[in-house]
Amino acid sequence: MSTTGPISVPSTVTSVSTPAPFEYGEDYAFYDARSGLLPDYYQKLLATATTSIQIWDTHTRIDDWKVFTSIRKTGLRITLMTICDKDFKTEQDVKDLANGIKNNMDAAVTSFNLKIFAFHDKYRYSQKLWHDRFLVIDDRDYYLVGPSLNNQYGSSSSFGIHFLSKAKDIKVLENKLKSYMTLASNATLRHRVSRNRP
Repeated sequence: MSTTGPISVPSTVTSVSTPAPFEYGEDYAFYDARSGLLPDYYQKLLATATTSIQIWDTHTRIDDWKVFTSIRKTGLRITLMTICDKDFKTEQDVKDLANGIKNNMDAAVTSFNLKIFAFHDKYRYSQKLWHDRFLVIDDRDYYLVGPSLNNQYGSSSSFGIHFLSKAKDIKVLENKLKSYMTLASNATLRHRVSRNRP
């Protein structure tokens, strides 16, 4: 694996200068925390979105608005599906995250629609909620993401992000994520918070 010069990476990111903390394979990027540098690949993926972003995470924090500051495209539909836990459990926590995203989004982004669905922790096992983290860009590019959002802007652990390039794999994940979106329509199972700009 080369660590110098321009590289090809999956999705709509076609060529970037290699950041020292990441090494890229064909469909896989690995963050080496031993570099002491901040990870940035996830933010670069968010910045490629032209129509929509879906984030599926299991451990969200109020400060996770930080990963959204790289977005520059106006008119995006952003959906964050997450699960509450002891550090992120109240409707106010979800509102604080939504406000942080809205208030810290780049001023060049004149419009967007944000929806956050936060399932109550007590349903994590009874409703068989998901464990892994996923990122979907423009309803087309699917990623399996190692750690949660807070690790995407500062992590003491190494991790990877895998791009799904096979149609059959994408279809499996697409169908499963849709089934959880249907579950999110049940208001007794989750908090829901929306924010828009303007």
